[in-house]
Amino acid sequence: MQKKRLKKELFSCLLYLFIPLILGAVASIWIKVSILIIVAILYGIMLVFMIPSDVFFSSTLDYNIKSVNPSYKHEKPDYIGGTKQQLLHFTLVAFGLVVCLLLMLLD
Repeated sequence: MQKKRLKKELFSCLLYLFIPLILGAVASIWIKVSILIIVAILYGIMLVFMIPSDVFFSSTLDYNIKSVNPSYKHEKPDYIGGTKQQLLHFTLVAFGLVVCLLLMLLD
C-alpha cells in the first residue's frame, strides 16, 4: 500500500516538472520563441496558483466577515500553507522556475 502511494506521489511530482517542459517545447515551435522563456512563464503561472490562499488573504477575509458579522470568531488552522504534499509540489515548481531563469541568464 505504501509503495503504491509513493509511486503515485512520484508520478505527480514528475508531471509538475515535465508538463511545462512539453508545453513549452510545443509552444516554442509554434511561436518561434526560446523554450526557456515559455517554460519560465508556465512555471511562474503555476507558482502563483499554488500559493495557499490563507497566507496572504486571511486578514482581508477576516475584516470582511467581521464587517458583516461582528460576533464572528475566526478559528486558526493547525497549519499554515497546506500539507507536506502541497509544499513539496510548490518547492518543485519553484525549483523548476529557478533553473529556467538561471539557464536563461547563462544563455
